[in-house]
Amino acid sequence: MAGFQRLSGRDSQNIEASIDGAVTTSTAVGDLLMRSTTTGKLIAATSSATVTLVSGGGIVQKATTSSDSTVDIKLIDYNTEYTVETTNNSDTDHNYMFMALTDTNTVNNTGTDDVTNGVFMQTGIIGATTDKKIKGRFVRTLS
Repeated sequence: MAGFQRLSGRDSQNIEASIDGAVTTSTAVGDLLMRSTTTGKLIAATSSATVTLVSGGGIVQKATTSSDSTVDIKLIDYNTEYTVETTNNSDTDHNYMFMALTDTNTVNNTGTDDVTNGVFMQTGIIGATTDKKIKGRFVRTLS
């Protein structure tokens, strides 16, 4: 299953939130949504997501289509560890680096800290490096 999945830690609250169907036409379970700065509704998280925008979103729990005006999300718990797929082979040398998103369900693990758009911090790899899967936590703030 693609996207963000809880690995360990507290199971956070589910809420129903408004989704901007004009921007995000469909979602899948595990997709990360962020707050739109123009409508205040949720949209698919992108590579330009910031910690602030992601903190207003959550992880999709039930897929949506373009006809849906609301989405069931699980709020992000910053003490919980999640698994997610990566763009490149996973690498333990990337542990504790802040990583930007590639898209709504993939992290871009370039091997450098992204202090502008780093919303996810890798804490380890899952499986073989070629499985392109890591575990980590969402970043609460960047200093």
